[in-house]
Amino acid sequence: MLDIYYTDPSTTDMPEDPGSLELAGSIELDAHRSLAALFDKGTKAGASFKYFEDSLLTPAQVATLLKIFTSNVGELGGNRQALAAFDAMRGIFDGAVSKGAGLVAFGD
Repeated sequence: MLDIYYTDPSTTDMPEDPGSLELAGSIELDAHRSLAALFDKGTKAGASFKYFEDSLLTPAQVATLLKIFTSNVGELGGNRQALAAFDAMRGIFDGAVSKGAGLVAFGD
């Protein structure tokens, strides 16, 4: 499970652990894999969000991923698992953007 937390927009270093950070949500490996094409586009745009690596995303990178996700949802076709994962990740990205926050992700 990849647990994702909101961070202060000024965070520039990956925290050691989530500590008192607010949980934004989680995503399982199969769900993350179902969104691989969208996450690859994010990596190419400078917003890497891999499953097996702890990640720190600035508010600008979160906004980039949100834009990539919303403009490329059609690539998921009718895959229900991918669409459910898309909705979960879009909700996390929307939440961060609305708070002006970054995100950190820790794999279990």
